[in-house]
Amino acid sequence: MTLRFIFGALAFLIAAIAPAWGADQTFSAFLHGDSPTTNTGSTAQGEATLVVHDNQTVDLMLLVSGITVNDFASHLAHAPVGPVHLHIYAANGDSELLLPFPMGPSYAAAGSGFALTVKNYPYADGAKIIGSKITFDDFVKALQAGAVVLNIHTQKIPAGEPGLKTHNHWDGCQSKRR
Repeated sequence: MTLRFIFGALAFLIAAIAPAWGADQTFSAFLHGDSPTTNTGSTAQGEATLVVHDNQTVDLMLLVSGITVNDFASHLAHAPVGPVHLHIYAANGDSELLLPFPMGPSYAAAGSGFALTVKNYPYADGAKIIGSKITFDDFVKALQAGAVVLNIHTQKIPAGEPGLKTHNHWDGCQSKRR
């Protein structure tokens, strides 16, 4: 199964530690597969934290149970785009590949699932892999607007499946928003 995590008001990450750009911004989500609008029937669960740094690098800490590294779609696990990547979604529903997380040592088995830990990943390097023309500033704005989705592609549904509903919270206050 492939899981889609929606960042922002619609479902994934919303919140910036600093109100103005120039400081690290942290986005977090708690994930599960029973969202009414994108119900996949998945029992997978996860937690994601994405940090964007003012030096235009990205950290991603993703822990998922219910999907293992052996479940990844092989056509993506062996491609530069990787089995986990970000998309940007337009208001009309169109999507564009935004930032890949290629398979490598940053992926690890973790209990009944997997962990993906990426530190100081240059946004420009990821954008270059996929030929994205979306600037880093536009990437951050899309995160803040809830237009970014994280996909995990598996053998069961190689093209991706709509995914895990997230509960938004603002890390700066450690308060949950529902």
